[in-house]
Amino acid sequence: MTIDLENKEDGTPFLASRSHPPSTSNTRHKAHYRTQSITTHPVTPRNKTHSRRGSLPTIHLSTIDRSPFLTSPIEKAVSIHIANPKSDVKGQHVLTRHENTIKNLSFILLWYFFSTSLSLYNKNLMGRDRFNFNFPLLVSSIHAGLHFMITSMMMWFGGDRWNRSTRTMSSLDYLFKVVPCGIAAAVEICCSNASLVYITLSFYTMVKSSTPIWVLVFSFLFGFEKPRFWLIMIIVIMVTGVVLTVEGETKFDGVGFSLVLTASIISGLRWSMTQLLLQHEQLGIDNPIATLYYLSPVMFITMLTLSLTFESPFEQFQHSKHFDTLSHIIESLGLMSIGGLLAFAMTLAELYLIKNTNTVTLSVAGISKEIVIITLSVMIYGDVLTHKNLLGLFVSIIGIIAYNYYKLSKNQENNQYQMIPLHSNTNSTPSVLTGRNLED
Repeated sequence: MTIDLENKEDGTPFLASRSHPPSTSNTRHKAHYRTQSITTHPVTPRNKTHSRRGSLPTIHLSTIDRSPFLTSPIEKAVSIHIANPKSDVKGQHVLTRHENTIKNLSFILLWYFFSTSLSLYNKNLMGRDRFNFNFPLLVSSIHAGLHFMITSMMMWFGGDRWNRSTRTMSSLDYLFKVVPCGIAAAVEICCSNASLVYITLSFYTMVKSSTPIWVLVFSFLFGFEKPRFWLIMIIVIMVTGVVLTVEGETKFDGVGFSLVLTASIISGLRWSMTQLLLQHEQLGIDNPIATLYYLSPVMFITMLTLSLTFESPFEQFQHSKHFDTLSHIIESLGLMSIGGLLAFAMTLAELYLIKNTNTVTLSVAGISKEIVIITLSVMIYGDVLTHKNLLGLFVSIIGIIAYNYYKLSKNQENNQYQMIPLHSNTNSTPSVLTGRNLED
């Protein structure tokens, strides 16, 4: 059936309907009382070729500019495709679901691989009983500088894919909003790397899992969370787990413990500062590459300043076995660059994992990743875990799961849930973007 609308005077389409063969009679239709008439046109035979075997022909509705029976014009033609019930539409949906599952598992495996490799790399490079490269702050600054070079090339030569924001960040916004986050991230990473010189990787991972405690504390101070009974109980549970972990450590070192605890506290502060930053505007940072591009130079300057202040690398180079010959210098620079590439790849995998999976999946993946790292540290480095260590780790994980469940049940209706961070890997550039607002 074809529907044609035509105005007799100016050609404006009006309603006419014909489902029978064209009349051969010369009799004119009587004029409509609104100077409009109903006219008929021969039907143009349509191609009956179906787009898919077993499907029904396409039903076409002609374009209508204006009609007295419509309140607004129809601007586009509409095509309705009716699939045959015997067609394999369900199979296509199942295939798409399987493709998404495979994609998410790939992101999780990549995150596991790069994150675990980075943790083992840092311990082997800076551990006293390993390579003993006693320049953790310098290593962190080189990684941040490498990140800035990579993201700069991607922003400059990537076109609109990475640099598509319509808002230009002002100097004041960068100075008072982005720079504080970059400084906090730099101090956190430096403390994390420096702690690995003194403590075992397993003990580092268990203490760093106290980050959610400080996230909640600063959330109370910044007004993001109101003190509630369940949140206080969750904090008590996680604190109990950390205390049990510390008491059960057989190779306790006060300096290393202080450094990793400082890193956890600053991580909680940085997370709250990020939430405060994104509460009002996006500042043109709308993808992971742009995030690293803006943060990396601030982190590089901060880390290099800390390295020159506390490590005095140029003076130690004269007496260090890692820089006594040209081959050792090239080897040391190569090792530091490898860590930067691992950190960059791990950060991107983590950010895209946040985007493509739900928060429950990410929380479970984060907890299991910690268990994998602790298991590998026991197998590779011979770390000794006591019953108190294991009990403390178990209690801390229960607290983390309880918080994530609390936030999920609270914000499930308005879809505003944001997972609490477990902990950031050393040398990874923390993202300003959180939640599920990440873009390609």
